[in-house]
Amino acid sequence: MFVPKSDDQSWDEALAAAEQDDNSGRPSPEVWASLVAAARQVLGEVSVSDSESSYELDHSPTGIQLSYYAREADITVPYWYSGERARAIVSSIYQLASAVEKATGFPGYDPQVDLPVTEATDRPELAVDSFDQVAASFAERGITSPSNAS
Repeated sequence: MFVPKSDDQSWDEALAAAEQDDNSGRPSPEVWASLVAAARQVLGEVSVSDSESSYELDHSPTGIQLSYYAREADITVPYWYSGERARAIVSSIYQLASAVEKATGFPGYDPQVDLPVTEATDRPELAVDSFDQVAASFAERGITSPSNAS
């Protein structure tokens, strides 16, 4: 999650303020072009779409999605990866996150590990552990995912 945040705001305050923001307006096409170029460097080919109030890109092979609004951006990914595949996904996500911070000026926050992106990037094992736990939970419940499919 990437939202405007002042130095005197906690992440909880910044995220709460972002929820109250109507996020109206058209996001910057120049910033979007920069984000698409960065995503293609990190991920390879991506598909893009836009609406009046947002842009979105999808990377089908990994399921990584990036959404960009006037005053917010989000990266999402399915949590079905584990082990080395999870480590590779986390690396890609944090590389993309760095590009989002640079292009938008919005600092990032990783709610799964409860850290700002700048700190989470230095501790990728925390995110990998989250992926491993979810993939194991899927397998225990008989849910097929790319990590546990035969």
